[in-house]
Amino acid sequence: MTRLRLGPDVATTEDDAAVYAARLPAGPIVVLDGIAALIWEEACAGERETIADRVAEATNAAPEEIRADVDAFVADLMARGLLT
Repeated sequence: MTRLRLGPDVATTEDDAAVYAARLPAGPIVVLDGIAALIWEEACAGERETIADRVAEATNAAPEEIRADVDAFVADLMARGLLT
């Protein structure tokens, strides 16, 4: 199992509306709200292999219907250096 964590130069903050993540010092600031914030939270909370399952459970979706999109979004966050 693989656990994701924040990139080495990443800072985050959140409020009731969104999660804000940025690579410091240059940014840019990425604003994650709605399902994007949920995916971020699940990516930071548990094993990488089960992110889509946990998002599906939280949204009452079928895991097989959202897995590709969730995996692609997590891969994008990793490519931006926000998660490692």
